[in-house]
Amino acid sequence: MSANLEINHFILIVDNDAIASQSISDFIHGKGYNVIICDNLEDAFFEVSLNKIDLILVNYFQPDGTALTLLAHLDSLSKEIPVVVINDKKEPQAFLDCFKMGVLDFIVKPINVEVFWYKAEILLTRIKLQRKVKQQSIELEKMLYEKAREEKLARHIFEHLVNIDNNQFDFIKSFCQASANFSGDILLNGVSPNGNLFIMLADSTGHGLSAAMPIMLLTSTFRAMVSKGFSLVSLIYELNGKVFDEFPEDRFVACILLEADLFRNKLYVWNGGMPPVYLRLGHDEQHSDERASINKAFKSTNMALGILPPNTFVADIFSIDLPSEGYACLFSDGLIEQPALDGSPFGMVRLNALFNENLDALPVFLDEHFSKYFYGDNIADDITICTLDFKRLHQWHQARDFNHLVSNLNGEFNWDVKISGSMLLDADYLGTLNQFLSVFGFATNFCQRVFTVVAELFNNAIDHGVLELDSRLKNDPEGFELYHSIRDSYAERLSSDDWVKVCITWNHMNELVITVADSGKGFVGFDKSISSYPELSGRGISLVKTLCKHYELISPGNITRVVME
Repeated sequence: MSANLEINHFILIVDNDAIASQSISDFIHGKGYNVIICDNLEDAFFEVSLNKIDLILVNYFQPDGTALTLLAHLDSLSKEIPVVVINDKKEPQAFLDCFKMGVLDFIVKPINVEVFWYKAEILLTRIKLQRKVKQQSIELEKMLYEKAREEKLARHIFEHLVNIDNNQFDFIKSFCQASANFSGDILLNGVSPNGNLFIMLADSTGHGLSAAMPIMLLTSTFRAMVSKGFSLVSLIYELNGKVFDEFPEDRFVACILLEADLFRNKLYVWNGGMPPVYLRLGHDEQHSDERASINKAFKSTNMALGILPPNTFVADIFSIDLPSEGYACLFSDGLIEQPALDGSPFGMVRLNALFNENLDALPVFLDEHFSKYFYGDNIADDITICTLDFKRLHQWHQARDFNHLVSNLNGEFNWDVKISGSMLLDADYLGTLNQFLSVFGFATNFCQRVFTVVAELFNNAIDHGVLELDSRLKNDPEGFELYHSIRDSYAERLSSDDWVKVCITWNHMNELVITVADSGKGFVGFDKSISSYPELSGRGISLVKTLCKHYELISPGNITRVVME
């Protein structure tokens, strides 16, 4: 038996010429196929209904009809069985009629069985391939259906997770257009316990599900930290660490973060790898700052989230007075890079023109007139645009019940650290101090001032208190080199008796009191000796005094106390 044999599959011969039918049947059997012979159409119809017929070989003229009758019957049953018609002579009209009804070939008697079988094998091979393609098509459709169903469910969960806590503010308007089932863009807002408004527009690398995964992580982190009252800088550091640590190296997220501090009347903007944030200020701001009123833009000065490791990542945050009126416009690069109807990128010039014309209504305008500028079914990248109306923001703030707001700075704390021995020259404590303060919601510029003050006082305590170095050595290059040479040589001689202690206290008067003490002898009678220590009246201490509300050197001169607010 040939490998081509298929159980329950047959070749049907319909011919009342018994000798010819048997001759062809014997030949086909010899090739390894099952054959059924019928001498009229009625019997052929019965066999078709009962068996799997791969090929029909039918004589055009039958006792109860013609090959056309058979073809019409197969058509009525929607059976796609290939048919080869046999005739005693060439009849062009019969040929034409049969081919119109789907006959694959026409053979004129006497039949050359070798030629016939050559054609038959080609037909059978083609039939097998068609069946295989059809079966694969069915399986593919089934897989696509399952894939679409799973994506629909996943998209539903994704949209639910990213939108569930987004507030519907009338001062925030947005328009989003995904390029695939899952968007790599996300626009979130949240209000912290102290009443500050946070907005995040993030654009993850890639498209579809691979881009959406980091977005889900950022969404949960953003909501958790904003709801707990973390500061903007803490939020940025945490988001960068999450993306860097938990996703592959080629995954990163460009992002814009805004914090509107309505009590301090400040607007903080962090832009990491995104297009500029545009501002159109109101008349009051135009009058006071003409340059800013025209076209203020916060361009990216930071790496996108996830590129730099946490230990080298630095958040550069813009800070301005919160505008009393006017608008901010945030958008992802998908908008300006999207080909317009003329084929060129949409670009910032066209976006700026539309922003000037529509201001906070720009997202709504784009939603309604999208097809006027773009081919609606050819979105190259995810598109998101958002506007913030400052006047309505202030109206919303003024209408709030402030009794429910909890300031992070209501309360008191102490932060004390004592460092001794050689660790005095090696310890990196200031980074920890900066993060500690930012957790309580201190503004970034305030944290930077504290950083500067503590660094100056700490270094003075080491150099002039513990090491008793005279800063006058630094008045010339040779003395400067000698100064640091002596300083370095002391590293191995420092013991636990050599120490510097820093105490930072935040009190109920919203004052930050910084006290730096050292194990040195101090400057006994320091009021008189201060002139012999130029460092006390030098640039470092002068800088500290300008940054502080109060400066005090406490007797015997090894304790410095400053107050900041």
